[in-house]
Amino acid sequence: MDVVSERPLLFLGSRLKRLAEQMQNDVTLFSQRAGIAILPGQYPLLVTLGDHGPQTVGELARAMRMSQPAITQNLRKLVTTGYIEISHDDADKRTRTVSLTPAGEAALALSERMVWPSVKAAVSEVIDGLSGSLLDQLSTIEKRLSDQPLNSRAAAIAAPKLVVARDTDVPAIVALMNAAYRGTDADAGWNTEAGYIDGTRTSEPFLRQEISEKPHATLLLWRHDADDRLKGCVWLEPLGDNRWYLGSLTVDPLAQNGGSGRRLLAAAEHWVRERQGTEVRMSVVNVRDGLLAWYARRGYALTGETAPFPYGDDRFGIPRRDDLHFVILNKRFA
Repeated sequence: MDVVSERPLLFLGSRLKRLAEQMQNDVTLFSQRAGIAILPGQYPLLVTLGDHGPQTVGELARAMRMSQPAITQNLRKLVTTGYIEISHDDADKRTRTVSLTPAGEAALALSERMVWPSVKAAVSEVIDGLSGSLLDQLSTIEKRLSDQPLNSRAAAIAAPKLVVARDTDVPAIVALMNAAYRGTDADAGWNTEAGYIDGTRTSEPFLRQEISEKPHATLLLWRHDADDRLKGCVWLEPLGDNRWYLGSLTVDPLAQNGGSGRRLLAAAEHWVRERQGTEVRMSVVNVRDGLLAWYARRGYALTGETAPFPYGDDRFGIPRRDDLHFVILNKRFA
């Protein structure tokens, strides 16, 4: 039963509002995957500030065609995020000027890079080829969103295309891992281990041995669209009871700091969920505070479990300190 759709002319406003709320909720879910705490309804206000600079509350209300109380309510929410700041005019205390903070500028730039292109492409899919009256078009849009929500459409568009590694890929994978984890100076990525482990992260014989000894595991690759070069890789291994181990999450150092690691991790988690996985576990060297914080922001929690570092096995590198061990993290999917 759907009385709103059954009385299309009488409840058109309610139907449009319901559709808008559904689409905004989907965009919220997609933004959260990217680690951005901006609600879809807040974007127009932030973009107005980003495009036109500081504005008074009255100017924002006129630009967005909203009442000042509604704008003020939105501003209160945004102040708590740290994305905007409000100052009072020295001459007229009633005049409030709204500005983006550096955090707001960064969040807006990240959204423009990580969220908007995929959302725009997903919306284009939903409205492609619409015909007929407005009511007919609404019915088509509702049907398409029922078949596949905007969130999953955007996620599918944004997700890296992962392929299973072949034996001929091993040399390139080894080079990528060693550059990402043991690179130095200009060749180093932000998560390099070179400060406390010397030597290589892996080698062709050792990687081939791991692949051979664990045929149930999968090494997935992500390639650059332009030239098919290797951009990233990740190791996924089933542990039983719908649990999976995720390891060797690697991104080309030249592609880091642009959200590539976040996208690769999300694609790996999606791959696990497609195989009925409900939990992902991983191990991280205990002194990697920046990496541990990065995973924590993506829902991974310390379990309290530890594992010893393989001292004496130079295949993993040569440790430069004697207090290394692994801490275990996990993430459960809803």
